[in-house]
Amino acid sequence: IFKDTHPAIVDEETWNVVQRLRETKRVKERIGGEPNPLTGVLYCADCGQKMYHKQGSTGRPNHPHHEYVCSSYRHYSRSCTCHYIRVSVVESLVLEAIRRISGYVRENEAEFIERVREKSSLQQEAAVKESRKKLSKAKRRREEIGGLIKKLYETYATGKIPENHFSELLTGYDTEQKTLDGEIERLQAEIDRYNTDSVRADKFIELVKRHTEFTEFSASLLNEFVEKIIVHEATKVNGVREQEVEIYLNFIGKFDLLEQEEQPEETPVRKSKKKRRHEMTEEQRAALRERDKVRYARKVAAKKAAEEAQRAAILKGTAYEIRPQEAGAAHAAI
Repeated sequence: IFKDTHPAIVDEETWNVVQRLRETKRVKERIGGEPNPLTGVLYCADCGQKMYHKQGSTGRPNHPHHEYVCSSYRHYSRSCTCHYIRVSVVESLVLEAIRRISGYVRENEAEFIERVREKSSLQQEAAVKESRKKLSKAKRRREEIGGLIKKLYETYATGKIPENHFSELLTGYDTEQKTLDGEIERLQAEIDRYNTDSVRADKFIELVKRHTEFTEFSASLLNEFVEKIIVHEATKVNGVREQEVEIYLNFIGKFDLLEQEEQPEETPVRKSKKKRRHEMTEEQRAALRERDKVRYARKVAAKKAAEEAQRAAILKGTAYEIRPQEAGAAHAAI
């Protein structure tokens, strides 16, 4: 079989969209039956896992509150932070991003083509470099877990740990191993796409021209335009909540957008805080976001150190409880 020697039944972009949808596991909702179209598109900026769709109560019958949180935070013992974001906010961001870039394309087609051609190569190179780094780290951890499981079986066979501790540790290792397998597969697919595909401005222009208007968010619009969405943890600047959301569009990649999610009521105090926030420089905002990221990283590292210490203690037959604060202090001392 030789590529591009026979007429295609469907065009390449449609094929790629369908393959991406097939790779995404969609689970029916407990209420309503149909899965949310954003499932499989949203990713946590810190741990890289897909976001988990959940419904909360608004206090009104038949009006559930739809939101996404990090799946690691939701399922795996809070190994990451929440990264909470409302579905309505994401839908508004996606629609606004598509409107803005499409309007720019229609009015500045030649300039758009030139800018994309200049930036796409550098952007993809940086992205694939990061993917390769994450892939290498995931593979190393995968091998490490394999060794830990082998050691666990040996320890259990000699009767050094009870069966309940053995089962608990084995379940934890198996869960992490499956998560890593999924991450390795996803990262390898990203690298393979970089090696075989190129981002072309003319393809995106064709996509824009097929649409006359963008009045409302829909699953078909999402699938045609959006490759993935990266959600960062929210931060507070002078009491005002800010959350960075990165939208990666098909063919042209990242579209930067910083969304501020406002509260419904604007009191004089809130207006004053909002004014101070707007007076801050981008460097000051970035410093605040970096400060919060460092705090989250320390919290996660302390928790992980505590879990590893407890596992090691169980394997040695001297199980004891370690508080995350103590583990973090020990980690810092090393």
